[in-house]
Amino acid sequence: MHDETLFGSRVRAGALETLASTSKPLTAYRVAKVIGAQPIQVLTILKTLEPDLVQRTDEGWVLKSDSLRHFLREELGRREMERRTEKDELLTRLRLRPRLERGRR
Repeated sequence: MHDETLFGSRVRAGALETLASTSKPLTAYRVAKVIGAQPIQVLTILKTLEPDLVQRTDEGWVLKSDSLRHFLREELGRREMERRTEKDELLTRLRLRPRLERGRR
């Protein structure tokens, strides 16, 4: 699934994924740095999202929707597994052994 298509833009998708990946409030500046976007663009997007999705606190922005957080975390996990599989296949083709770490088999 392409999150850009689902959420309307790369920046909006990246901002939501970043907020979903942490339980701590993040400033719009921090989110922008993580996803490689302009802080004003991230701030504008966060301000236009529905209040039941994101909330601004004294410390920063948080994702309020547990169902959206769950969906985004599953998507991030799926992409991470795909990256690991691609990396392992490449290492195997090069006759190198993939490292077994973090519960990987």
